Amino acid sequence: MSASQRILSLRDFGVAFGERVVLNAVDLDIEGPGVLVLMGPVGTGKSTLLRTLAGINQAVPSFRTWGEAAYAGAPLGGERAPALVAQNARLLMSSVLENIVSNLPSRSGLTPAAKREVGMRLLAEAGLDALLDALDRPVVELPLAVQRHLAIARTAAAEPLLLCIDEPTAGLERLDCQPMLRFLREQGDKRAVIVVSHNQQDARELGGRTALLAGGAIQSCAPAGDFFEAPASPVAADFVRTGSCSLPSPGAKPEDIDEAMLPFLPVLPEAATHYVRESLGPRGFLWLKKGLLAGTPRPGIVQDIEYDLDALARVGVTTLVSLTTRPVDPELLAGYGIRGLWMPIPDMHAPGLDEAEQMCRRIAALMADGEAVAYHCRAGLGRTGTMLASHLIMEGQPALQALESVRRIEPRWVQSDEQIRFLERFSESLSNRQKRGGQPAVVSNVNL
Repeated sequence: MSASQRILSLRDFGVAFGERVVLNAVDLDIEGPGVLVLMGPVGTGKSTLLRTLAGINQAVPSFRTWGEAAYAGAPLGGERAPALVAQNARLLMSSVLENIVSNLPSRSGLTPAAKREVGMRLLAEAGLDALLDALDRPVVELPLAVQRHLAIARTAAAEPLLLCIDEPTAGLERLDCQPMLRFLREQGDKRAVIVVSHNQQDARELGGRTALLAGGAIQSCAPAGDFFEAPASPVAADFVRTGSCSLPSPGAKPEDIDEAMLPFLPVLPEAATHYVRESLGPRGFLWLKKGLLAGTPRPGIVQDIEYDLDALARVGVTTLVSLTTRPVDPELLAGYGIRGLWMPIPDMHAPGLDEAEQMCRRIAALMADGEAVAYHCRAGLGRTGTMLASHLIMEGQPALQALESVRRIEPRWVQSDEQIRFLERFSESLSNRQKRGGQPAVVSNVNL
């Protein structure tokens, strides 16, 4: 099968963050439906690979890749991307029904009755029959294993070409994992599935293929039975026996590793060792929309304020929105070519509906003019994440989808129950006004 016909094709594919090389030369092909279980020692880049495939690592300014990577016949990173259910997924918002139908492309056109009918069918197909009589139950009340199962079912309902799941059974009792594993096997009959797991029993039960990621590369990939019963290499045999293997990580320095490991030290390509420091933003800075919209800690919290402002200017930020009760000095910002806006929100709280809408519209206009905008609160997490999620809601995403979109990038974005409830009310407010044909709110207490 040619590379253009494969679902996923990676050749000498590497990933780094600044000077830290995580993956060196990954070769991997996925040609059709089936389950691939990706295993390896802790910290070898399994989650990094999934987040890179799903496009999430693009949020990090220091992120870079090399080698060849194609998805669905096009370069990886285009409009289409694999779907990812993140590590330790748990659901925090809305009802069972809203969750299971939230990713459906046809969701907005469904009547309430049709939505319930489709939701019940999807739950039954996922093996979640116990939820058929609990469609209106808040998902936060469900056991963790059921939440994760529902998160996978919801993502699969959108019919992705490649479904990626990161550590779905971590921290769960063995018995509670069985319905989820059964559903993943069934998904493998319909589409390509990659499951990251540390659990060898999971890999055996899921079947399909098992791959070992260590030392920045795929060390072994074989049908599950062969992988565990007849390992193809001493490295794979060591992993099957002990759950680990002692290969040097990419980028390790010869003086820092055991002499016996020197022959196994990966040789890095030139692309891995060459990067531009000037592309790095302040510590904690993350793009929601690369080059347009970002979140960051308050300048001066992690480093000197001059260092942070210089770093913001380097990554192209032209407007900084302060959500703290005291803004960054606009005159100081101006010295770095950055405009300052201010919308104070008390720590762990949420903005008013009208002021959030006005700020979102103001920032959307700036982005349409090519400006790059960053929000900040103190740590760049709760209030910052809330406003970033609000932008996605303004663009038409349901509150649930917006929350999960920002939390895939930074799990701590949106921190309090009040902020979560605000996103739901913000979504409802915009939806109700749209149904009534109303005009945007105008308020005067946002410093623009």
